Amino acid sequence: MANDYKFVKVFGERNTGTRALIRMLAAQDGVRMQPFGERGALNLPQNADLRAVIEATYKGKWRKVYRDALRDNEQAVACPTKAWKHALPVWDQAFAVKRAHVVFCVRNPYSWALSLARRPYHQKGPKTTRMEDFVVQPWLTVARDNMEAVLPSPMELWNRKVAAYGAFMRQADVPVRVIRFESFVADPAGEVRQVLSDFGIPFGDVLPVASTKSPAMTLKDISAYYAREDWRKLLTAEVVTAINGSIDWELAAQYGYYRLKPAEFPSRGITWRSLFRSRSLTLRSGSR
Repeated sequence: MANDYKFVKVFGERNTGTRALIRMLAAQDGVRMQPFGERGALNLPQNADLRAVIEATYKGKWRKVYRDALRDNEQAVACPTKAWKHALPVWDQAFAVKRAHVVFCVRNPYSWALSLARRPYHQKGPKTTRMEDFVVQPWLTVARDNMEAVLPSPMELWNRKVAAYGAFMRQADVPVRVIRFESFVADPAGEVRQVLSDFGIPFGDVLPVASTKSPAMTLKDISAYYAREDWRKLLTAEVVTAINGSIDWELAAQYGYYRLKPAEFPSRGITWRSLFRSRSLTLRSGSR
């Protein structure tokens, strides 16, 4: 029956915990991630033949390019309630008609920038040598980001989408909740229980899920890493300066995030080799 569950929609930029959050919510009998009687936006039956041709024709990078383009096509014709989880959301009455409950995920912009640099999902442009260059170079979006094709920098993904969450909440007449990444990794089960309680959704055992991005770290390790803000060790004066000039700090302050002082960090360039090496050392240290 349609009344036996509630439809929950999650939005959040890349690397904000959306994958784990969705898996934890979907594990509850009272939650569905799609409206009643509807399927997801992707893998539409009418595109099955085209999808098969793509798989048979292309390999490697080009197969990924074509898969991605087909996903964009399917998202372009989808109801706003089926927008990509990483999309810039826009309020639409369809959310009210389908009785959605919406969760937005946000993350500290410095921590987020480091994470995107390590895992630059959907990056189309040329790779840079240094972290401080990465955060200021133009960024090509994918169509399902629901943004302009070219942004001044990847930090605009953070600015524009977080601003859109606020605009959505001001217009929405459906239940809405914001989860800070830092709170989620500190106590994933507790945050999910709070969301379910706020939405009036009965729930059973809420179990955290293992990280697929940092398999060498336990949940306890990950929680401690972010509680101590160990990611600050990867920042330099140059990177902090670059991020400071790219973020809307009035917007960030609404979520408890504040500008750091470049003078409090060492002055040295972060190359991709040093970034990955530092992350590897952190993982090995945290797994003991």
